[in-house]
Parts: sequence; structure tokens; C-alpha cells
Amino acid sequence: MLYLIDGYNLLYALGVLHKRMGPEGLEKARQNLLGVLHGSFGDESANVTVVFDAARPRPGAAAEMEYHGIHVRFAIGMAAADDLIEVFIRKASAPRHLTVVSDDHRLQKAARRRRCVVSGCGDFLQALERRRRSPAAAPDEPPAKPTRVSREETQHWLEEFADLADDPAMKELQDPPEFFEDER
Repeated sequence: MLYLIDGYNLLYALGVLHKRMGPEGLEKARQNLLGVLHGSFGDESANVTVVFDAARPRPGAAAEMEYHGIHVRFAIGMAAADDLIEVFIRKASAPRHLTVVSDDHRLQKAARRRRCVVSGCGDFLQALERRRRSPAAAPDEPPAKPTRVSREETQHWLEEFADLADDPAMKELQDPPEFFEDER
């Protein structure tokens, strides 16, 4: 199974992103998320692609990179990561083997049209937690019906990203990029 993940959407679901966050805080949140994904997928990290918005990239910023096998793409030159994710969905050669992870209804609809597996962020986080607890028992496909994240699961992810709250860069707030307002 291949995974196509709406990066900031997943970070919002984790409760670690806020509307007003500096670039250093965003970078730290991205790195923590990639670390969690790599820790969960391990040798299967090459099956994961995470897409992030890049409304105002730094000059010379790379549009793609690798993080321990995970493919990371930034939607440079596009209005939002959703646009790039839709391109990947359209170009998928085996869409039934692609799981699209997002709470965005537009992306879920596009994925269902191509017969991709769709996972809401809450379901995906629960699947990651099951993988973390018992890698051998991890299911290949997430549950079809979205469910809420349990208090224990929420607490686990808040603890996982707790160091962001103490980051001095997080205290320096600036106006949010335009793409944050569109994702809510």
C-alpha cells in the first residue's frame, strides 16, 4: 500500500499547528511529523509521500526531498498542497493501492473517484498507534468509516509533539500564510 499524506492537514488533526505560527515552528512540526511517520513505517517509509503547502517558499527552496526514505513534496508554484495531491491522485498508475490521508473533502472526493483508499486523519493516527504498539498486527487498509480520536490517542500525540510548546520560535507569532485559512 502506498500512502499520500496531506501534511499540514495531519498536523492540524494532531493539534500541534496553530493559525499563527512562525516558519521555525512550522519546520519543527514538519520534522517531528516525518520522524513519527518514519518510526511507524520503518523499512516501508519509501511507500509514504507527504505533501506540504508552500505558498511563500524561501528563494531556492527545494520542491522535493527525502527524509529516511519518505518522499516529501512542497507545492511550490501551486495555490495549495491540495492541488499537488490531486495531480498525484490523477497520475496514480494503481489507484486502488493508494491511500490518501486527509480530512479535506475535496481530496477525499477526488480519491474516491479514482477508487483510492481514503483515510481521515483520525483513522490514520489510530492506525499509526496500532502499528506502533504491534507492528505485526497493523492492517493494510484503514477503517472505511471515520471515527473520533480517543482521549488516550490525543494525549499520546500531544506528548509526542510537546517540545513544540517550549520552542522559543513558536512564541514569535506572525500572520498566518494564506493557505492556513483555506484548510479549515
